[in-house]
Parts: sequence; structure tokens; C-alpha cells
Amino acid sequence: MSSAVTSHRNQTAWLASLEEAWQIAYDTLQSERTAAGHWTGELSASALSTATAVSALAQARRSGCVPLARLPDADRAIAVGCDWLVRQQNSDGGFGDTDRSYSNIATTLLVLAAWELAKSPEYSASEQSSPEVAQESQNPAWQTQLATHAAAAWEYVDGQGKWEGLRRRYGTDKTFVVPILSNCALAGFVDWREVAPLPFEAAWLPQGLYRWARLPVVSYAVPALVAIGQARFHFAPPSNPLLKAFRRRAIAPTLKVLRSMQPASGGYLEATPLTSFVLMNLAACGQGHLPVAQDCLRFLIDERLADGSWPIDTNLATWVTSLSLHALSRRGPLKLTRSEPRSSSQATAESAATEGMPAAE
Repeated sequence: MSSAVTSHRNQTAWLASLEEAWQIAYDTLQSERTAAGHWTGELSASALSTATAVSALAQARRSGCVPLARLPDADRAIAVGCDWLVRQQNSDGGFGDTDRSYSNIATTLLVLAAWELAKSPEYSASEQSSPEVAQESQNPAWQTQLATHAAAAWEYVDGQGKWEGLRRRYGTDKTFVVPILSNCALAGFVDWREVAPLPFEAAWLPQGLYRWARLPVVSYAVPALVAIGQARFHFAPPSNPLLKAFRRRAIAPTLKVLRSMQPASGGYLEATPLTSFVLMNLAACGQGHLPVAQDCLRFLIDERLADGSWPIDTNLATWVTSLSLHALSRRGPLKLTRSEPRSSSQATAESAATEGMPAAE
């Protein structure tokens, strides 16, 4: 048997396998569509998200802005979240973004801040807290275990260069480093002067001008820009009296912008970290009673996963549905043959058919 015949048979078998695999994927995707006609999905549980959510709820608890009816839910979420984080620690003492991720300094610092903020004595003293939560918070063995895990995490952070290591990780991009430092400032790890002041007054501009305003964060992080900027102004106001007066005047209108950007779910971009940074900073500077903060609180409590953790995003329906429709619009893998070379017009027609679009004549 000639090598050409053997090669042709191998290619034919490969094409048949490809067609079969594509059909299985197509049928599976169709079967996973909900009764409402769309697709849903969620990301894996995340130590990064869980740490920020615990910090936000703990700061709201400390600031006294958790409604009485939701105190048991908040306290349980904090306690169970801390316990979940303990079980996610990597062998090097650090934490990764998910349970399959390598350790990084950012997530590790966020976990340490969450544990520190969760040490509030109000949890065990609250009459509204469930008995098991109060008992756990007073358990010396659990506190000792937590301290041991925290010591290992600090050792990892020190080995990564601590605060300078964090800044090196993100360079000049303040989208991530400033929120992380603000969380650490709330936990008492750094002075608020170490947190770069964000020009939250820029959110006062029409949204169409954001691209021209040279914001120090990406546009989707504007909610964090407002909340963290206001917290930084609250704890470490500028010495310039004119700038101080201007920023004080910008507080109310930028809070309105923050509210206008908030979806009905209460979660900005349906993302736990972004929503958490907004809540913890608003609560810290005395704005936790506002509807915008209360809706953030509601989102965080209600979107907690069954195991006590939080994913990065809680609602991927739009994204997953978009990808699914794009995939289903294709007509299968391109038919490959060993026929004579195709002309450019034939190639264009086959490519257009694969994309589900009419070929140009």
C-alpha cells in the first residue's frame, strides 16, 4: 500500500473523529440551554473574592451599618468565609486567586486583611449572632489556628517584598494596587497616606468624557475610584485647602454617580471584589447607611456559594450565552479533502460558509 493511500485514510479517519467530536459538543451545548432560552454559568470559588467579601462584611459590621435583620447572615458569612480561607492556603503559606492557582502577594494580603478585620469583638458579643458563630469566634483553639495560618502567610508576603513587592507586581496601574492597599489600610497594616489619592471628583464628569480624563484606573473600576477616593479623602485629606474644599463638594454628586451605575442586583459588574471594595470603603467613611452601600451588602450576602465562599463573578449568563450563540452559529468544521488546490474564490466561499455568512460574489 502506497504512502499516499495510507495518508489519505489517516486523514479521512481524523476528519471523521473531528466531525464526531464537533457533533457531541454541539448537542451538549444545546442540551445545557435553560428553559428560558439562555445559558448560565459561574466561575470557580475564589480566595481573592472570598477575602474581599469577608473584609467588606466585617467592615460594615464594625461600622454599624448592617441591618438588624441581617446580622446573623453577615456574622455567619464572615465566620464561615474565614474558615474556608484557612483551608485554601498553599504549602508556601500564600494564597492563589482560586484553589488551583499559585500563590501571589495580592491575594495573600487580602486574606490577611480579611482575617484581621474579622477579629472584631462585636461578633461574639452580638445577641443576634447565631450560637455556633459566637462559639466559634470565642474558641481559643480556632483563634490559635488562625494565628498560625496568618504567620505563615506573612512569611510568604515578606519573601515577596511586602509592600514594594505588591507595587512591583502592578507597576503604574492603580486599578488593583490601590484597592488592595485600601483594604490593608482598613485592617491597620498600612497608613492611609500609603494609599494613593484617587481623583474621585473625576466621576462628576459626563461618562462620555471619562476616556479623556486620564483616569488612573480602567473605566469599569470607576465605582472603586469613587468609594476608595472618598475613603482616602476621609482618612487622609489633602493639605491644600482649595483642593480639600473642592473634593468635599464633590462627595455628594459622585455618590449619585455611584448609585446610578449600580445594577438592580447591587453588584457592580456582578463582581464580588469590585462590589466589596465599594462597600468596605463607603462603610469605613460613614456612608454605609446609604442605599448604594446597603445594596452592595445585600448582593454579597445573597450571592455567597453553598460552601461559604464567593466566586469572582456571580452571573455569567450574558457572557456564556453570547459565546454559545457564536459557537452554535457555525456549521461544523471545515471540510478538508485531498483534491486539487482550490482557487481563491473557492477558499473564500468555504470560509464564509464556516462562519455562517454569505460569500461575496
